[in-house]
Amino acid sequence: MGNFANETHARVQDDAIFFTLTQNGETRQFEISGDALRECFGAEDSSGSALLRGFERGCEKIRSVAQAAFNTPTDGITTLGTGDFDG
Repeated sequence: MGNFANETHARVQDDAIFFTLTQNGETRQFEISGDALRECFGAEDSSGSALLRGFERGCEKIRSVAQAAFNTPTDGITTLGTGDFDG
């Protein structure tokens, strides 16, 4: 795994990557869809290794979007999809 994947404890499950991010002492769980990783970050297919490569390529944007999500209350996993990365 790459640096971002290691830092966020990323793991592949089904067609998504689950990861954690901590901001100001608060840790949140996130899920980014395989669609987002393929369409926005160039994951070649649905294999775990391809999804992780896309996750690493998109690390700056993924981190930025996830950090912005800390402003929205949640009781569970925050899901990130293709619409979160438009523009």
